Amino acid sequence: MSSSRRHRFDQDVNARRARARAHLARVRGRRDEAGRSGPAPTFRMRRAGVLVAGVGGALGLLFGDSLIFQASGDALALEVIAVRGASRLSAREVAEATGVPLGAPRQSVDAGAVVQTLEAHDWIAGARALRLPGALVVDVREREPVATVAVQQQLYAVDRYGEPFAPVEEDGLPGLVRIVAFRDDVRPREPNPQLATAARLAQRLPELGLALPREVTIAPEDDPRGYGLRLFALDARVVLGRSDLDARLDALARLLAARPDVVAGASIIDLRFADQVVLRSASARDGSAHQADGRGDARPHNLRPTG
Repeated sequence: MSSSRRHRFDQDVNARRARARAHLARVRGRRDEAGRSGPAPTFRMRRAGVLVAGVGGALGLLFGDSLIFQASGDALALEVIAVRGASRLSAREVAEATGVPLGAPRQSVDAGAVVQTLEAHDWIAGARALRLPGALVVDVREREPVATVAVQQQLYAVDRYGEPFAPVEEDGLPGLVRIVAFRDDVRPREPNPQLATAARLAQRLPELGLALPREVTIAPEDDPRGYGLRLFALDARVVLGRSDLDARLDALARLLAARPDVVAGASIIDLRFADQVVLRSASARDGSAHQADGRGDARPHNLRPTG
């Protein structure tokens, strides 16, 4: 988390803490005035109930429905877990991920331990925790998936750092790009620079006016084809190689905009040739290729890839 975001986060936590304490102070003041005229045992029982209700009410104003609440009437027990920042996870899932059950002795709740437990969760990148009387407040920052990849027959969500961070169902994250890695160095919960590059290539296509690809492939280390794309609008496989990837995506966007008819019948669009695009047709028995320049003109040509 950047220093500016951490500063804003801490300011927000401090403001919530101040509002909650002010609310509790008002509740205590009202109950103390009323309690002085009544029997002490009755006062103590009512005061415990009001304190818990006061915490729940104050947090409810700040967190809305993201509260897990248990009314046991025990002033020494954890009654409320308030959750902020969750979108993919439900408030109940985050509350369970704290490892702290409702009704637990409130003095046993360690905010630091709660943070460590939350940050061990697959979908939580960062967390903060605050213990109040009868309540635990947690603020989480979830991981953002940008692609999926299969690792050992299990599909994982991938973040922008190239880490397969959480197992998902086959249809669990619709709309995300599938990365197909023909490599043996992709492992769960380990950032991978090749996956990060593949995810970045996919995210750059919309910047060029193109749709997200349906698939990004990563060839083995000794395969000169390097990175590749499968687009929804084309049957052709796009070969990018391993160098000058941004420039090659620019060339692809220019070609698709200038001459979509030229690429419509191609089975391979090879961008590894300096300042040129080579189109190969699956129907051509002689393996002939056509070279397309930046204007979209195409003609037979023999070229060697540049990497």
